[in-house]
Amino acid sequence: MAGGVDRAKLALGIIGFVGIMDTAFLMGIISPYAEALGASKPQAGLIAGLYSMVAIPASLLAGVVVDKVGRKKSMMLGLAWDTLSVYAYGLASTVQQLALVRGIHAVGGSLVYPAFMASVGDRSGGRLGSHVGGYLAVVAASIAVGTLASAGLVATLGFSWVFRILALIVASGLLAALAVEETAPAERERPSILEGLKAAKGDLAAGLILVFTLYMSFGMIVGGLGPALRDAGIAATEERAAALTGMSIGIATLVSIPFLVATGRLFDRGNLAPVLVASAAALSGSQLLLLANPGTASLAAAYSIYGIGLAGYMAGNTYLVLKAPPHARGSAVGLQQMVNIVGVAVGAPLAGLLVKAGGLTLLATGIAVPPLLGLASLRIASPAPLGPGDQASASGRFT
Repeated sequence: MAGGVDRAKLALGIIGFVGIMDTAFLMGIISPYAEALGASKPQAGLIAGLYSMVAIPASLLAGVVVDKVGRKKSMMLGLAWDTLSVYAYGLASTVQQLALVRGIHAVGGSLVYPAFMASVGDRSGGRLGSHVGGYLAVVAASIAVGTLASAGLVATLGFSWVFRILALIVASGLLAALAVEETAPAERERPSILEGLKAAKGDLAAGLILVFTLYMSFGMIVGGLGPALRDAGIAATEERAAALTGMSIGIATLVSIPFLVATGRLFDRGNLAPVLVASAAALSGSQLLLLANPGTASLAAAYSIYGIGLAGYMAGNTYLVLKAPPHARGSAVGLQQMVNIVGVAVGAPLAGLLVKAGGLTLLATGIAVPPLLGLASLRIASPAPLGPGDQASASGRFT
């Protein structure tokens, strides 16, 4: 039995790493690939953003599927879909075909994260925070590896071979899913999903506030940091500005990894509010450091601090969302996934307006404000950690 549990944990770790890898890896190369197929710059940007456009409604449906069909089946379907979609990128020969593949990829890809995180929540017992922090650290490592390695591998191997290799990596997650037991409540024991979401409304709403404010802030980094660095003279060229933006995101993600583990454990001890307050201070204060001494070294230091706050807010919103009853947990994570995409969609274009109006100073202010607004979640979140008894009463027995 112990060996089985260990295999399941290892399998979930593999799924957490490779299940996000495709999205992270493609983030930086999809626009250049579209241009290589003949797309104009506006068309390349549209194709890059098409995944998010489709994933917003798909995430709502995916959450319901996870709760109705089950975690394991949903993970396997999503990973199989991702494998075929990633391979299909390399088969596209026209801009239209690439756009079609991009949209189809988003439908299946939207299933993986809700199924994965719902399974993590189901297995956590009285250690929800520790499980959330540990598995999110694996996800963060995947994002860091994917974003930092993608450009170099494409330059070395070319687009076609990279898509083939990436498809094999995602397929390894599909094989790992075979070792994960189903944890969804039996059909006869499930109240309605809507009832479950209503029961979790305080914690769920708090988690959604946190994820929206975090990803709105992050969207401003993605959408505005490069142009702001160029205007401020920190980057001499657009290429250098793009490299520094990627470096900043990579540093923040890498720094967040150990803090994700630490904050999750603190949540299990009832320290949600202090962690979130400290995280908001780190997220917002990082921008003050950059403004006090603009430069490359200050940028690296600022986004190291940003990474600390990123860990607290990322673990915090996931922890709160997973406090939903198991029969509605997939749908809760589906909502979380949808809201984080919407947050980036709001933040990225807003960043362009802020840079145009006030350069780096106004952009940094914009990045700093949403996390402070996120502290409003503390008014509606339950401060008590989820114990084994709470989990048992919410779920009944698992099949």
